[in-house]
Amino acid sequence: MIPPLAAEVVDWGSLLEVIVVSLVGGVGVTAAFSLAVLGAVRSVDSARERRPVAAGVFGAVAIAALSGCLAAIVYGIAIMVSK
Repeated sequence: MIPPLAAEVVDWGSLLEVIVVSLVGGVGVTAAFSLAVLGAVRSVDSARERRPVAAGVFGAVAIAALSGCLAAIVYGIAIMVSK
């Protein structure tokens, strides 16, 4: 049970929102950047093995994932500046 004083001081709804958004953002951006690294490495490996289609697909995955990371960074900066 939450003590009465804590219930008056802490806005539990906002705190829960911050926790959820932080987890989703942290895990999402980390996963996207990992996908960008994976795509870049596989693209280079596929190009060395003379598999141009696979290299192109992995390159496109890397670019898309990196674009997602950059979009998240720009969105975060825009949110901070607007407050």
